[in-house]
Amino acid sequence: MPDIKKILLRSGPCLDSLPFLRLYLAALENPVSRFLALALRIKFSPDIFDEVRRSALPADQKAALFSRTMNLFKSGNAYKTTAAGRSPLTDAALLASAAPGSLIVETGVSDGVSALGLLERAKGCEVLLTDSQDCYRYTDFCCGRRFYAGDDGSVSVKLPLFYLSTGGGGQAPAGAGRISLLNPAVTEKFPGAELRPFDIFSGALPRKADLIKCANVLNEVYFTPGEIKKALANLGAGLKDGGRLFVCQNNGKYKDGEAYFVLGKKGGALALEAEVNGHELLGRLGSPEFADLLRP
Repeated sequence: MPDIKKILLRSGPCLDSLPFLRLYLAALENPVSRFLALALRIKFSPDIFDEVRRSALPADQKAALFSRTMNLFKSGNAYKTTAAGRSPLTDAALLASAAPGSLIVETGVSDGVSALGLLERAKGCEVLLTDSQDCYRYTDFCCGRRFYAGDDGSVSVKLPLFYLSTGGGGQAPAGAGRISLLNPAVTEKFPGAELRPFDIFSGALPRKADLIKCANVLNEVYFTPGEIKKALANLGAGLKDGGRLFVCQNNGKYKDGEAYFVLGKKGGALALEAEVNGHELLGRLGSPEFADLLRP
């Protein structure tokens, strides 16, 4: 049965206009106008990404606006937060472990700008960008457009001046259009870069990775301990023997605004190799519930 509350929260007046988008984002910066904008349930459809991509804005402004727009959209129950240069400590530690020819996978990259540092500095390595959703697919009909989310299969409909979350699901038909979620800053600097769909809980990578980075995804606000354990186990399965998984988080409660830990894989098992600034999941890693995930 459709979740009526979710349908109502994800539906509302819609105007996919660049000037209106910038006005809306500016309104979110002020507490009073933010309250009004959220109360009106103003929405944007995935078409707004192509509006930003086609704009004549300078490259840096276009990239920043694309990322801010991404933050308005949800993947499952979590908003798709993104920003460039968020994890400098983790990136430096990961790159120090990278050998020429290494496959580096970053998961949960949203629009990909968080991985620009790795793409720029990982010389001689292959960097694969992944997220649960790489694009929106769409089909047109008489008075609107139907969108298919790539992560959970949810279907929404854009009508004149209104965006409707149907509460249903479905697969995009063959020949459906595609709206990429890769930031234009990434494609302009790295024309060969692409965003691959990958579910950290159950997905399989094209091949085993030497290094995996999972940034600002796994936390107990969005996921249960059981789900976090499942994700760590699946990411570990995607590593080569001798590979490393870097799990990091960025917020103001940590020194330097960042914390991470490293799980190394040897003999098919994971073990904690290093940690910096006390990531909130460290307590879970040492709990009985996670005992069969990590070797002593």
